[in-house]
Amino acid sequence: MAVQLLSKAAYARHRGCDEKAVRKAIAEGRISTIDGKIDPEVADIQWAKNTRARADSKRTAGSGATDAGSPLLEGEGAASGPNSAPGAPASNGYADYRAMREKADAEMAVRANLKDAGLLVERAQVQRGAFDVVRAFRDSVMVIGQRAAPRCIGLADSREIEHVIVDETRKALEGFEARMAALLPNKETT
Repeated sequence: MAVQLLSKAAYARHRGCDEKAVRKAIAEGRISTIDGKIDPEVADIQWAKNTRARADSKRTAGSGATDAGSPLLEGEGAASGPNSAPGAPASNGYADYRAMREKADAEMAVRANLKDAGLLVERAQVQRGAFDVVRAFRDSVMVIGQRAAPRCIGLADSREIEHVIVDETRKALEGFEARMAALLPNKETT
């Protein structure tokens, strides 16, 4: 079977790109020519291997060159990269790494914005805060007996004793509530 060679303009139509892009790829050595003509099968492979995808491009660097019969999808180099796993989709190389980097950068920017807005805090701070709150609550409850016992001496009526215990419980919980209110931001200023 004879190799069908294309002109630069015909190859540009084949790729679905501008002829200037083809001329630039030839000038930069990203695709090769034979007597000024282009072998589309070889050039497609070279284009995919040697050309980076633009950030605003809908296509990846490998589009058009990797189809169902491509060896890139069937084994060698099919799953390359740091996160490749058995059964993972084939990696297009640079385009995939660039997409992962862009996604990570966007996620970091979102986290930074949430942190600046006060909507995101570090896990260690939350864990320490929760521990301190529970400890303060425990301390408030534990002093109820010490404060109520002296007031119950000499009381014979169970309703009076209950009143003392409820009063001391209320005081302990109100004290806890006041400490918590001092720790939490004011709702009117947020």
